Amino acid sequence: MKKIFLLYLKDHFIKVIDYIIKLSLIGNKHLVQDPTEENKNELLRLIDLKLDQLLEEAKEADHCSELADLSIEDFNAYATDVVNEAIDTHFTRNEIILADAFKGKIGKLLYEYLRGLSMLSFTGVIFTGFGEDEIYPSLLPLKISYAFQNRLKYYVDESMAAKISNEDAGAICPFAQTDVIDTILSGIDPTLDRTYLENFERFLSKYNQEIIDLVGNANPDLTAKIQGLDVKKVVEEYTQKNAETKQFNYINPLMNAVSTLSKPDLAEMAESLIYLTYLKRRITFAEESVGGPVDVAIISKGEGFIWVKRKHYFKPELNQHFFGNYFN
Repeated sequence: MKKIFLLYLKDHFIKVIDYIIKLSLIGNKHLVQDPTEENKNELLRLIDLKLDQLLEEAKEADHCSELADLSIEDFNAYATDVVNEAIDTHFTRNEIILADAFKGKIGKLLYEYLRGLSMLSFTGVIFTGFGEDEIYPSLLPLKISYAFQNRLKYYVDESMAAKISNEDAGAICPFAQTDVIDTILSGIDPTLDRTYLENFERFLSKYNQEIIDLVGNANPDLTAKIQGLDVKKVVEEYTQKNAETKQFNYINPLMNAVSTLSKPDLAEMAESLIYLTYLKRRITFAEESVGGPVDVAIISKGEGFIWVKRKHYFKPELNQHFFGNYFN
């Protein structure tokens, strides 16, 4: 397990270094295109500034409860060799030699990232149903990443949790490949929605620039005011208005209908949503991580867990003895 974790640690660390270098090179690509000693020193200075910024942000971020009290000493004792190897490999190829203090700062950043809630890779586990004292059902999704010194890195993804109440009478919570279900819920494909917003911002900026070009030097005050317009604020207002429209016209009516459906209808709807996701993947030749026979179950307060549809690795009609033995 330690070997697997160290491989994960090294992969995560290389991604962190790449990210820092990428941020530092924005507007400064000449520093690597012309690797003089002066440019190398300037790149190190920019990386150091970016490290300080990211380290401060990481310290203020929320941490996984299981790893919150993990000390930097315990982390260094476990991972220093991997950290140094990744640093040397990554920077030596650019003929950049790092001081020990610099290495220590990068190691601290990785330490903070590993204690944080962000995860490069994870397994999702979803708990749903009723508690002993609950009238309504609830759903809690967990993201589980890795184990470190008998500590498990995980957190409850509150953004995807659902708790039914008198105020929130229904919920649909898609996981994994959610694009088709999100399309049905919001009335528009999420990718297309993002494209519309990006195009709106791009063309708004272009329109502003065309007005500036037309005004030119004839009216410097007007040109300055146009240049000072906050396009992002307009895009944010446009995005908020779109979200309100989707909520009122699509999401709310569907949720109201869901809250009144019978149990068989809810089961049929859930299966149909999964099947539509599978069908889109199949006819568009996209990656099929959703598909095949669908298991459907209903959990209710009175009846508990009931299978509606369940696939078997064998044909039930050829193995009646199994069911006879199973229920005896």
